[in-house]
Amino acid sequence: MFEKIVFAFDFSKFSEGAIPYVTKLREYGAKEVIVINVLEYEEFTSRSSSTLEIEDYRKRNFDRLKYVKDEFEKVGLRVNLRVEFGIPSKIVTTIAHDENANIIIVASTGAGFSPSLIGSTVQNIIKLSKIPVLVVPSF
Repeated sequence: MFEKIVFAFDFSKFSEGAIPYVTKLREYGAKEVIVINVLEYEEFTSRSSSTLEIEDYRKRNFDRLKYVKDEFEKVGLRVNLRVEFGIPSKIVTTIAHDENANIIIVASTGAGFSPSLIGSTVQNIIKLSKIPVLVVPSF
């Protein structure tokens, strides 16, 4: 049913808490997960405009995602890692659409937010998505 998963991951403890939800879907037929890390381009370019620095950031985050890849591969999922720049909700939903994903999984809040709220990125993913979105509670 949910063979291809898009997992929005921002390195927060809340995103890490969503990893078991992704692995659990393997028991229900999931075969592949696309792990997406997005940095808002404007936020990044306000600190640096160098193409070299941007690509260095992409490589560092790609390397940082490898432990997540290992977790998913342990349960037999194929894994595709993506580090992108732009508006997170638009990037996540566009990739989910382009990749013909069946579900998007995201923590209810990201880094630095109160776990009692639903973050604006999550709200926008829900609004933009044409496929189911599993919002994992942040504890």
